[in-house]
This record gives sequence, structure tokens and C-alpha cells, in this order.
Amino acid sequence: MTARPQRWMTRDFVFTPPAAFPDVVARQLERFDLRPYPHDTELPSLFVLALDLGKPWEFDEAFAPLAADLVGQNGPAEWSLAAVQVLGREGRYGTGTGSSAKGESIAAGVALVRGRGNRVWAFGWRSASGDRETVERNYNVLMQSLQARANRISETTLRRQFEGQEKNRRAVIEAIDAGQRGSDATPDPADGVWEQRFATALGESDPSMVAGMFATAVALVEEPYGEEAPVGASRIGGGPDLPPNIWPGNARGMRHPFLMQINLTEITAACGPMRPLPDEGLLSFFVHDDALLLDVVYTPPGAALVRHPMTEAIVEASAAAVGVAGGLDPAGQPGSLPHTEGDVVTAELMADGTLKFTHTPDPLWAVGEPGRAFEALSDERWASTAYARLRFKRARSFDASGAEMRIEETGVGSLDELYETNEAFQRAVVGQHAGSATPQIHQMLGYATIQGNLDCREEAARLAVSAGHIDLGDPDGWIVLVWLRAGSATGREFWDADDLFIMAPAADLAGKRWDRCILLSG
Repeated sequence: MTARPQRWMTRDFVFTPPAAFPDVVARQLERFDLRPYPHDTELPSLFVLALDLGKPWEFDEAFAPLAADLVGQNGPAEWSLAAVQVLGREGRYGTGTGSSAKGESIAAGVALVRGRGNRVWAFGWRSASGDRETVERNYNVLMQSLQARANRISETTLRRQFEGQEKNRRAVIEAIDAGQRGSDATPDPADGVWEQRFATALGESDPSMVAGMFATAVALVEEPYGEEAPVGASRIGGGPDLPPNIWPGNARGMRHPFLMQINLTEITAACGPMRPLPDEGLLSFFVHDDALLLDVVYTPPGAALVRHPMTEAIVEASAAAVGVAGGLDPAGQPGSLPHTEGDVVTAELMADGTLKFTHTPDPLWAVGEPGRAFEALSDERWASTAYARLRFKRARSFDASGAEMRIEETGVGSLDELYETNEAFQRAVVGQHAGSATPQIHQMLGYATIQGNLDCREEAARLAVSAGHIDLGDPDGWIVLVWLRAGSATGREFWDADDLFIMAPAADLAGKRWDRCILLSG
């Protein structure tokens, strides 16, 4: 049995300590020191802190004292700062050197991040100069493990974590002492062992007999920490980068929530041409309504893009705006509308039938610019203020549905062994703990199944025919455009943690047609 890394919670995010720094001590409810095990000095160390400063703060004033408090004595007197983003939030990352009481050189790094309200997040590392490369590498592992909290957490839960830390800490250390950690490493998805394992499940002795059941795919690896995403870069969550006046919406003028954007040029650069995907251009995805409706916007390369930031004020005010729109009298006359949404927004019905929303002057909504008009989201439940960059790499996918059908038709092989092997293969693809406070890995192209092991291509073909697209009735004519696995670093869970599958007709992609894509959940 392998020791599962302990997850640690704050009000705003969850993190998983790197395997090399398993000894975690919660000094306060939301303050943690991470060290190697065993250790006999204060170096090296990683740090995590989240707190409410109780008043507005600025980076220039807050960085030095907070960094000194985090790193401790003998830390750097001066910091070299650069802008970063953490879970889509503004931050500053600084590095510097100091010296111990014995005159030994000490290196340190600290990231300060602006949380919601007057909250501040701080993450840091400290090491002797000779350990710096190793410690920085593990600091980056820590930062990539961050997952935004989609729900609020009580102080009681944090206190329970604080009081129970020693039991959890000792359990991890005992597992390390027993030599259990990493003893059952899963082979890489590209390893030939998977051909052998799937062949065995299908009753074949020759691994080459299942080679045709693998397909090349693109892995979309979330990277929630790093420099702020350039305009037009691939990412999930946040707000979109679009040409002016292109954001799709409903008949009332309310915008459909943004899901993600994929820069096809980045895929080509990382993986080479991946047919039938176009080699360049920006794909932007928007979802809305309980019916899981989808809009896909294609922007050709070279087009001027405008960034549309997503804030908590917009998301929460949009929830009120949805309530106002839902109670609108269809026969109402243009003008100001009455509302009962807690004075979060005011609304006006325009002569063309669209709605104009304005934040109220309540100081709570100062970040939402009270008194100024804004375009509400048509379904705020899909929105996320946090975002994660997406990095691409070539991957491969196995046709589990086709393999199941083959076993059922021939009577040769074992379905139980097939399911077990495929689950293990999926863990190898996405990582042992992906989605559990670690960044998720999504997929483009390849194979995908929804609940019941139903091939997504078959379900897409069935829905297309029922919608009147008779020419799209062949399952082989569909591709997995995007498979989004639930539990992303943005803190988003899709409809009770079901995955999302965006299916596209392969023939449409050559003509850059995107209006017949279908969204599945399961």
C-alpha cells in the first residue's frame, strides 16, 4: 500500500506537499511549514500562509514584512520582484539571499498573492545555497498542486485539521519509514507494457494484436502557477480573450459563461500537426443552461483580441441578474425593473428587449464598480475567477469501448481484467492523484466514454441525428474535440463532478465550422 499524500486546506485553496517535503506542521489554522523527513535543521523549508489583513493592501508595502515573517530570521534584506499569477490571481514573486548567524549563505523565494477581499496568500522556500535548485524545484511542485476552493469552508473544519495534524503527519512519516512510498509506481502511458496488459485482457498473447486500438491524442496539462497568461494563450477558467463584440450570449444580451480557450498554434508547436485539428487559430468555448448548450468561437490567427477579466463581483452579481431576468414579465415595458435580489444589482429593460445591469452603490461591490453598467452572465454557475494555463504534449488513448465490444462478440478475454487495466491506464495518463488538489490533465482527440462505457462518438451521432443532422449519423465521423476531466485546478466541478466531452464532426473542422459541436456530460 502506497502512502497517499496528505491534502491541506485553507479557506481559499487546497495544497498537497511534495513527496520530498512530507513533514507538514500547521503553526496556525492557515499557516504551514513543510520540511523533508528526516530533518535535523531548519533548512530547507517550504512555507504556505493565508490570512486576512483586515484592510486593503498593496504589494509594494506588504511584500517585505510578510516575506520576512514567512522566511524568518536571516532572510534576504532585499527582494528582486516579478509579476506572477496563482490560480488566476495577481501576485509578485521575489528572490534574494541572506546569511545565517554562522555566515553561511541562505537563498529564499516568496510569492505574495492577492486573495479575495483583503485576504493575502503567501508561499515561500528557504535553503542553503547548495540546495537551492532542489528546493526551488519542489516549491514549483507545491505550487502546481494548488487547487482553488469552489466552496466556502468553516473555521471548525480548519480547527479540526489543525488539531488532528500530528496523527496525519505521523502516518505519512511511518509509511516513509516502512519504505512504502513509491513502491507501486505506475508505468508511463507510452510504455509497451500497456500493449501486453490489454492484449492479455482480450485473450491475446501477441501485444501487436491490440496496437490498432491505441490512438494518438493531445494531453492538456493544467499549470495554475506561473507568469500571467499572455493574451490568446491556452487556459481554462477566468474570462476570455476575444475580438470586440464577439462574446456569445442570449436574447436578453446576457453573456454565456466562458469555459476555456485553446490556441491551436501552441498545439502544433508542441506536438506537430494533429489532424483533423487546424494548425492555427484560437478556439473559445462557452457553456450555458441546464441543457448543457455549447458555443464554440473560432478566431483566426492575427485577429486583435481583447481580454475580459472575470471577477468575483461579476460572478456574484450575475447570480442576482439571473434572478431578475427569470422574473421578468414578457410583456413588460422598457424602463427600470423592480428587483428583490438583495440590492446587488439594478436592471433596466431596453427597447430592443435586452437588459442593462448596474452594480448598486453598496461598498461590498466596490470591486464591481458600482453605478456602472455591466454585462451579466446568463448562468453564473459555470463561471470561475481562477484560471490555469494549459500546456500540451503528445499522448495516446485506448479504445476501451471497442475492446469491450470485441470481448462480448468473441467471448474471448475478461471484461473485469479489461476494466481494471483501463482504470490503471487512465491513472497513468492523468496522474495518481489528479483532481485531488493536484492539477488535472485533460485530453483532445483519441477515445472517450461516458457513464456505462458508452463510446462518446456513438452518443454524439445519436444526438446529431435527433437534432436533424442526418449526415452526422456515422459515429466514425466524430472526434473527441476536448475531454475535460472534473476536478480542475480552477476549483471547478462539472455537474456533480461529471466530466465534460466536447464532440465535433471531423468533416466540419476542415472548413472551420464549429456550430454543430455537441457537449456531453457523464
